[in-house]
Amino acid sequence: MSFKLRFKAVALFLMGLIAFGTIGFHHLEHWSWLDSLYTTIVTLGTVGYGDFTPKTTEGRIFAIVFIVVGVSSAGYVLTVAAQAIIQSTILSTLNRRRMFKDISKLENHFIICGSGRVGQQLIKEMQKAGADFVIVERDEHLAERLLQQGHFTLNGDATDEDTLTGARIDTARGIVCCTSTDADNVYITLTARGLNEKLFIIARANDESAIPKLRKAGANRVVSPVLIGSHQMAQIMLRPAVADFIELTTMTESLDLAIEQVELFSDSPLIGKKLKDSGIRSDLNVIVVAVKRGKDEMIFNPSGDMKLQDHDFLVVIGDNNGLAKLASLANPKALKLPRKR
Repeated sequence: MSFKLRFKAVALFLMGLIAFGTIGFHHLEHWSWLDSLYTTIVTLGTVGYGDFTPKTTEGRIFAIVFIVVGVSSAGYVLTVAAQAIIQSTILSTLNRRRMFKDISKLENHFIICGSGRVGQQLIKEMQKAGADFVIVERDEHLAERLLQQGHFTLNGDATDEDTLTGARIDTARGIVCCTSTDADNVYITLTARGLNEKLFIIARANDESAIPKLRKAGANRVVSPVLIGSHQMAQIMLRPAVADFIELTTMTESLDLAIEQVELFSDSPLIGKKLKDSGIRSDLNVIVVAVKRGKDEMIFNPSGDMKLQDHDFLVVIGDNNGLAKLASLANPKALKLPRKR
C-alpha cells in the first residue's frame, strides 16, 4: 500500500477512535458530548490537564484501554504522516533535478509560454503530435500540476531572460507566446527574439490592435482567437462543405487523411524533378496543394511542369501511409513518419 493510501486509512482509523472514545466516556461517565470529546482529545494528546477524570470502575477500565490503544495509534499516524511528507519532498526534488537535466538535453523543441485555456489546448495538440516542448508557467500551483502530469515545466516569468534561457531557447525550434495579456506577449516576443534571432515565434493577440505591435516585436505569426473564431463561424455559415473538409483533415484523428508539410532536403531523389514526373500523385496518392519556396513565396496549385528544389516545403494532402513514404523520399537520412495533425 502506498503512503498516501496508508495515511488515509490510518486517519480514518484515528477519527473512528475519537468517536469511540467520545461515545465511551459519554455513556460510562455520563458527561456531555462536548466534555467527552474534550477528554478524548486530551487523552490522545497525552496532555493530562486533570480537570476531567473517570470516577466509575467501568470508566477507568475504559480509559486504560483507550490510552494504550489510542496513544499508540496517534503516534503511528504522526509517523506515517511524517514519512509521507518526507518521501513526497524527496521525490519532488529528485523529479525536478531529473527534469532540469532532461531539459538541458533538448534540441529543436518548442516553448509554450502560458498554460491557460489556449495553452492547455496547445499542450494537448503538442502531445498528440509527439513533439518535445517545455512549458513556462508563472502560477506556482498550475506549474506544479503540470509537473505532476509529466510535462517539462518551468515555474517562472516568461518575460525574464533567465527563465527562457533555462528552457533552452538557444536550441529551441519555436516559441508560442499565449499568455492572457497582450503586453506580456509583446514583451516575451521581444525577449525571445533578442535571445535567438532564428527562432520561429508565434504570438497570441487578444486585441486586434496588438497584432501590428507583436509583428514589430519580432513575431513570425500572430494569431487572434477572436478573428479566427469569427472567420470559422462565417465559413461554416457560408461554405459548410469547405468548413467540413478543413475540419476533417485537420481535427479528426479517426480519418486516415491529413494535411502535412514536407521539406525537401538536398539528398532527396525528388530534387530537380518536375512535379508531374515525381510520382507523388501517381505512386503515393498524395496531392500537392502548394509549395513554399524561400522565405515568403507561396505557390498555390503548382503546375506539373514546376521543378522541385532543395528546401522546398510541400503542402500536401494524403493518407498516413502515403505521407510517410513521401517524408522518407524528401529526407532519406531521417526516415521519420510525419506527425499526424
